[in-house]
Amino acid sequence: MNRFRLAATGVFAVALAAAGTGGLAYASPTPTGIADIRSAHLSPDAPGVDVYLTAFSGGTTTLWVPNEVYGGVSKYTPVKAGLYTVSMRPHGAPATQRPMMTWTLDAKSGKAYTAAAVGSGTARKGAIFNDDLTPPKPGTARVRLIQAASVAPTATVVAVNGPVVAKDAAFATATGYAQVAAGTWPLKAIAVSMPSVSTAGSVSVASGSVTSILLLDKRGGGLTLSTTLDAAGAVKMPAGAVPAGGGGTAGTFTATGGAKAELALELGGLAVVLLLAGFGVRRVRSDRSPVA
Repeated sequence: MNRFRLAATGVFAVALAAAGTGGLAYASPTPTGIADIRSAHLSPDAPGVDVYLTAFSGGTTTLWVPNEVYGGVSKYTPVKAGLYTVSMRPHGAPATQRPMMTWTLDAKSGKAYTAAAVGSGTARKGAIFNDDLTPPKPGTARVRLIQAASVAPTATVVAVNGPVVAKDAAFATATGYAQVAAGTWPLKAIAVSMPSVSTAGSVSVASGSVTSILLLDKRGGGLTLSTTLDAAGAVKMPAGAVPAGGGGTAGTFTATGGAKAELALELGGLAVVLLLAGFGVRRVRSDRSPVA
């Protein structure tokens, strides 16, 4: 559950790659019948939580994200398209305990979603945000606002000397994505009905990236900003097929030509390292087929 917090200087950066950030690297299209979903804990007065996912079809309940803390955004998880119930319980509570909150996710094939707990106290609720991971044009990035600050019924976020990221965005909503030039943008967020309630920072977005800016309730009062990387792409697209990284969020990769040979060499080298580290040098059986 990684995210980028505002540093003491007020600057927070978006990484160039998706590994460990909760974002997806651009890969092959999502297979038919599959959706990508992630969880976000954006409720400042809620404890660390265990997030459960229950499929309407079959009724199977799965511990989806354990011990998610405030501000945490999980990695995307591929699931079968369909209806789900998202449930949050205090971390460590048994799955039989009544959840703190539940809400419904209708996951459509080929789509991506963020299932978030937003707000504080009686304003706390579950929300589903539609994510668009389509890569932008080279040299540009795409950004949007998730307005999760209940202290600001509506909020405006602007890039200083740049575009308006969001105008009069209502609590518990997400804006569409705006395309901006890659680089660093100073930001200012204001509660529309209370201009004195504001915060500032700056966001650095890489070419080809897709980023969500999070406007949150600050513990103790006020507003705070954070970012999470939705998707990242190579600054320069290499020729041929490229693996998008391992793990459950990676798309299907089929290597061809030189890319396949390079992949075989890399996997073969990894196998040799593991043999040497685990068992010492030994003769490889002559009938063992090469890694492909």
